[in-house]
Amino acid sequence: MKIRLGENIKENRKRLNLTQEKLAEALGVTVGAVHKWESGMSAPELSMLIKIAAFFEISVDVLLGYEIKNNSLDSMIKLINESSAKKDEAGIEYADTAIKKYPNNFEIMYCSAKLYMFFGIGKNNRELLNKSIDCFEKSMALISQNKDHEINGNVIMNNIANVYICLGNCKKGLNILKENNPSGINNALIGSLLSGQLGEMDEAETYLSWALSSNFTTLVTIYMGFLPIYIKRKSLDDLNDLTRLVINYLEGLKKGKGVSHIDKILGPLYCVLSYTLWNKDVKESEKLMKKALKISTAFDAAPDYSSGNFKFVRFDQDYMGYDSLGDSSLTVIENFVKDKEKKFVKFYEGLKAEIS
Repeated sequence: MKIRLGENIKENRKRLNLTQEKLAEALGVTVGAVHKWESGMSAPELSMLIKIAAFFEISVDVLLGYEIKNNSLDSMIKLINESSAKKDEAGIEYADTAIKKYPNNFEIMYCSAKLYMFFGIGKNNRELLNKSIDCFEKSMALISQNKDHEINGNVIMNNIANVYICLGNCKKGLNILKENNPSGINNALIGSLLSGQLGEMDEAETYLSWALSSNFTTLVTIYMGFLPIYIKRKSLDDLNDLTRLVINYLEGLKKGKGVSHIDKILGPLYCVLSYTLWNKDVKESEKLMKKALKISTAFDAAPDYSSGNFKFVRFDQDYMGYDSLGDSSLTVIENFVKDKEKKFVKFYEGLKAEIS
């Protein structure tokens, strides 16, 4: 409940075009008293409240300006989430009230935990961070109520791990991350903590190697998602920029000059790059297409999926990579070219025949 007494005295005084001096005179008080009321430094006694309300011809309730907050479940969740988004510390009070009023509600516990974590990290406040852990743990016990598909037990446990790390308990946080690491989602963070905080370099290198390998796969998957978008929109400049970005990244990962799994993807990427320039710079487009065909042909002649051909990757044993692009690199190029403009298809077929 919020009271707007000072604001309402000021608003009603101005409504009647009165100065503070004139209002003080009318009420039989000092100017200083009116100033303190309006600034919230003090409040009039009950008898004076009645007198002021009568003078302004309004009720005492209206003068006080009661704002009754909606403390329903949905309203509390909304207030807490909005406070987090707006970085409004008032949300801490909302959360404190909510977890007492709704101790068996998953959404309340989870969103309060997130808010405590956010402000705890930002303010380096250990009390808030510990509150965050408590609420996350309680939300785990209530997770059967969860209806948000983006939240699950691993998400909650990983949040708890991060809070422990912020509290300086790196080993406990690390153990939680290791225990909740499906598909290696925490590999990068685990590796970073092992090397930077605990000095476990060999173990860190293994986790970081898996993280880098996963990042390679993720980047290619993201690129394959953007590719049809830019083609359909005819956004060839954007496609050119994205393709060059991915090429530079992959070439930076390639070890030595031999054939590697990276080449299976580089060939088609150079083909796409050629296509983006085909109507702008035919000579450069031809050069890039020849490079694409050369790389893909070399890979298909002696395909190598070994992880040993990647820079920065260190495993106790060699692992074989995989992809869903098809049996050969040239097939990927063929599938890309076949539904493009007839002139480009002819352009491609001529260069392929020339190289063969």
